[in-house]
Amino acid sequence: MDGIVFGLCALFGIAGTVLSTREAWRHRDQTEYRIARFARATAFGVCTVGVLLAVPSVEGLVESMTGMNNAAKIGAHICAVLWCGSLQLMLVDWSYNQDVLKASLYARVAFAACVLTAMLPLFVYTTEEGVEFTTEYASIPGVTVYLMVYLGYVAITCGEIAFLCSGMALVARRRGHTWSARGLALSTASALLGVGYAASKGSYLVAHYLGHPWPLEKEEILSPLLAGLAVIALITGLTMAMIGRRLASRKAIV
Repeated sequence: MDGIVFGLCALFGIAGTVLSTREAWRHRDQTEYRIARFARATAFGVCTVGVLLAVPSVEGLVESMTGMNNAAKIGAHICAVLWCGSLQLMLVDWSYNQDVLKASLYARVAFAACVLTAMLPLFVYTTEEGVEFTTEYASIPGVTVYLMVYLGYVAITCGEIAFLCSGMALVARRRGHTWSARGLALSTASALLGVGYAASKGSYLVAHYLGHPWPLEKEEILSPLLAGLAVIALITGLTMAMIGRRLASRKAIV
């Protein structure tokens, strides 16, 4: 399941990275939304790397090459944090006015830095041979705390992404920008799937701690499926919004 889901995500990620990088390069001289274009290309790029590291065969290859247990896991989780953080920066640049833009950007960068600062010591302290940072090892306290920090960040950032995308989708619809409105609406749904992914894994960890977990097999199917759908839908939705903005700008010129 993981190989199929995350392999498909990688294909979408590569396509989205190419398109967004071309868009950023084409408008490199324009100051308006420069941060957003750079952040979107960065988000798609790190997402592609992250989902590739989550493919079991790639994960095994990375660990054998580095000789480090859970090397691919920590890499994928760092990419996920950078992915969510970059998307926040993109949407903040799209949504906020210049008066509060810098403070808003700095706040989100600081939040991501704090999360990574908390995750890395937990990882170093807990990782050892035979231990993986998955819900299968929820009985190990360090794994549970590490995952809850990571999942808490994902849930919070995806919640904000859903909020910002939904607001921009309504504005785009009122202005008659159909492609942008549909793309942002799809992005809203995908961010909610991201919240669902974090809630699925997080609630399993809490239930396991309380001594009443549901079957692990169901969680191991549901969580990757939610994560994969979130990644594919978000890349598709933001690409549609990018195309919509381009079409709107062309119409304005004409």
